[in-house]
Amino acid sequence: MIDEILKSGTFPPAILLFGEEDFLVEHDAQRLFDAAARQDATGMNCDVLDAEQTSLDAVLSIARSFPMMSDRRVVWVRRADRLSGRESKGSDALTSYLANPSAATALIFTASISAADGIGKLRQRPDALKKKLSKVRYPLNRLITAATWIEYPRQSESSVRSWMNAHAARLGLTLPAEAPDLLMAKVGMGLREIAMELEKLRIYVGERGSATVEDVHSLAGSTREFNVFELQRAVGRRDAAAAMKILNAMLEADSQEIMILTMLVRHFMSLYALIDLRTVTDQAQIARQSGLQPFAISEAFQHLDALGPRRVESALHYLRQAERSLRSSADRRTTMEILITSIIGSDEPTPSRIFARA
Repeated sequence: MIDEILKSGTFPPAILLFGEEDFLVEHDAQRLFDAAARQDATGMNCDVLDAEQTSLDAVLSIARSFPMMSDRRVVWVRRADRLSGRESKGSDALTSYLANPSAATALIFTASISAADGIGKLRQRPDALKKKLSKVRYPLNRLITAATWIEYPRQSESSVRSWMNAHAARLGLTLPAEAPDLLMAKVGMGLREIAMELEKLRIYVGERGSATVEDVHSLAGSTREFNVFELQRAVGRRDAAAAMKILNAMLEADSQEIMILTMLVRHFMSLYALIDLRTVTDQAQIARQSGLQPFAISEAFQHLDALGPRRVESALHYLRQAERSLRSSADRRTTMEILITSIIGSDEPTPSRIFARA
């Protein structure tokens, strides 16, 4: 929707951007603000307000004022979830303004509204939308009811990968295929943190523009030989010696137990999904259902063959045990060594679906 607004040049009189992915909220609000303010050569008609320090009445007073030496006034209210104002069953100030907004003002609100998380999926379900909206406090409930709004929910892993490659391209940076997983392993799936890593990577590679796997490893604090993907490969081959060498090298360099555990869980969840995808020939379907990138499917099937379905299922149980141990165990290295040994060496029969266990 933001791209459509920017392309048309017609701005809603009031728009609310909110959601769990605050980086995208801020990014798109900045795009709107910059585009709406572009025609104001004086800068006198552009206001960025902090709702914690500004009342709703003050915001609306500014929004109603005519622009000076310009055709448009732009008001961006940040942290709108902290706006103060009194709700009324009759005609409160915000409802009155939204019923007759200033045609010369573009009013932008950004907020974090945990009570409204997921509301974007309810647009076509009036009853569910009304119930969800009843938990949102004033004045945000009025904005969702009467203004244009866009929710930015937490991104899926595939969406983060796509965004990462697109954002890198905007920075003039070309990424190797392994980069998204390496960077997510380091900083998680938050777009703000990923954007910072991409900016550092762009500076690191300089005029070259194209990053190599070695560049990403250097940035992520690992090496091409000793990193979580090589650990996954060693475990997948059932190469205990190589797996222990990589594990200990990684733990010597940094305390990476949680990251290693997270990535192994992802890997074995994908292998688990492949058990039922053996006869599927459509690579796109396999990638979609397993969560694997197409280039990784062939190697993942090799790991499934080497480990066997029984060990893959057992591995999920061991990973859950290791997670509990890491929360309380002082000897974290021993916990990780036992985990790797158990996964590679396990021959125990397991139920057909490990998740049936309590």
